[in-house]
Order: sequence, then C-alpha cells, then structure tokens
Amino acid sequence: MAWIKRNLLFVVGLAVSVALLGAGVFYLFTTMDEAERVSAELDAKNQQLDGLVKREPYPNSENIEKVKEEQKRVEAFKKDARARFGQVVRPESLDNASFKSLLEATIAGLTRQSERMGVKLPEKYDFTFSEQRKNLQLATNTLVPLATQLNDLDNICRVLFDAKIHSLVALKRTGVASGEAVGSADLLTKKVGTNAVAGASIYPYEISFQCFSTELGNVLAGFLNSPQAYVLKTINVERGSTSTTPDPNAAAAASGPVPGRPGMDMAMARRYGLVGGGNRYGQPQPQAPVAAPAPTRAGETVLEEKPLRVTIGLEVVKFAVASVAPVTEAPAKPTTPSAR
Repeated sequence: MAWIKRNLLFVVGLAVSVALLGAGVFYLFTTMDEAERVSAELDAKNQQLDGLVKREPYPNSENIEKVKEEQKRVEAFKKDARARFGQVVRPESLDNASFKSLLEATIAGLTRQSERMGVKLPEKYDFTFSEQRKNLQLATNTLVPLATQLNDLDNICRVLFDAKIHSLVALKRTGVASGEAVGSADLLTKKVGTNAVAGASIYPYEISFQCFSTELGNVLAGFLNSPQAYVLKTINVERGSTSTTPDPNAAAAASGPVPGRPGMDMAMARRYGLVGGGNRYGQPQPQAPVAAPAPTRAGETVLEEKPLRVTIGLEVVKFAVASVAPVTEAPAKPTTPSAR
C-alpha cells in the first residue's frame, strides 16, 4: 500500500490506460463487423452494377435517348387514351338550389325529347331521382356524385331516344346517400368503383327498354360512337309485352249455334261428335267447302316482328378533371332525326 501511495499517479494512469485499451479492443471488433457488413453490401452493389452493364441493351447515351423517346410516346398515348374517356365534372360550388335547378331542367329536357322522338316513358317518370325531387335539403357531400349520375343518365337517355326505341321501362343507378334504399326499383346493389393508379372512376348503370331489333342495333351503335366511355357488361333480350285482341269470328265459331241444328251450341256439338267428321253414331256429317287461301298481294305483311324487352348493364369510365363553374340548367344537345 505504501508503494501505491508513493506511486499513486502511476497507478491511476495505468488503470486509465487499461480501460482505454479495453475500449479500443471493443471498438475494433465492432468496427470489423460493420466493415464486413459494408463490404458485403459493396459486393452486392458491384454485382448489380456488373449485371446492368452487361445487360442488353447497354445503357449508353444512344440507348438512353431511345428510352426518353419511348417515354414521350407513352405519355402521348396516355394523353390520347384519357381523351377518349369521359371526365368527371366537379363544380366548384354546388348547393341545393343549383342542383335542384339542374335536376328539374334535365328531367324537363329529357321528357320533351322523348315526346319529340315518340318514346313512351313511365307515367310521371323522375329518371331515378324521385327522392331528390321530394326532399328539400340534400346532404352536401352527395350533390357532386348526384350531379355526375344525372349527367350520365342524361347522355344514356339521349342515346336511347336518338335510336327511336318504343318505350323506356326503367333506369337504375348506384345509391350515393345513406337514406336511399339500395336494391330498389331505381337503385343497384353495386357501388361506384375506383382505380387509384389511373385515377379513374367506374359508374355502373342498368337500363331496360322495349324496341325492335333495328332499334336495338341503333342503341348499340349509339353507345359505340358516343364520346363517353361505355363498357357493356351484360345484355338480356326477351320477348316484350304485346296486346292481343281476340278474334270475334273465332269466338263465334267456337261457341255459336250449329248450322242445321237450331238451339245446339257448337262446343257441345264438337264434344259429342256432331260436327267435324261424324256424330256419336259414326254417321259422317257434310263438311263445308274450305276456301283456298288468297294469294299474297304486294305490300301485304307476311311476317310481323314482335317487340323485344332489352336489359343492358353497363359501366361509364371517367377520369377526374379540374373544377368548373356550377351549371344551373341542362345543356342543349343536338339531335339527329332519323326515320323509324
């Protein structure tokens, strides 16, 4: 102890040196592990670089310029493709009053065009917006989606009216408000789809109408030539409703009196074999001569086509655009009259 007291500074310095030596050894081993990890990453990057350098085409200045040209072509293609799709019109400020005005103007315009084109509509038809016409106040967050659907149904109905269909049976759209009964006569159970990558919105609709095959072809051609992007998902064609009037002559022949047998009904006579080739005792009855069919005259209808009931499920693909000023009335759209 006396020696330590006499050499206290030396002992303290020695202890500090040992501590620093231990810390240096620890730092050395830690740095070696880190160096090995960095060396492994460097080797991986070198291998990746070698792969890129040896890959065809080689990334030289000429090929880089070609890649830039291809990128410009892709951007031009995307711009042209987007121009072929519809665009979601988002008004800057759309309140209940402006939406009500737009709704009433659109319904009135479609009603007038249906009358002008001779297309029959359901009585007092609201084009799936009966609830919105009854309610005085609508939720603010539903006005823009409702305006978008109103514009879509306006375009769809004008395609149908221009094709001169016989009657519009029903329209269906997706519900956007919580109070709307989804799956009802006016609403679908489907929802509006979105594509976050392309920035597109997909609006499903269903339309039912009656027409002949010629008008059906005009409807499909109208959707094909429309500036809007329509995707026809389903189409169902069945026999439409027709009004048939019974033939009074046939009814009289079926239940009238039997010639030569006053007081006897024709149905009773046929039941007991008194007409139509013999009676109940097997005695043949005289048959009235059958007149030969008259020859068909020019212009006479030989084959009459029956109306069709068509149900089409379609989707409207749209891309979002910048906001525009609100519209207070339905825009006038030119119609091309065509012969039925």
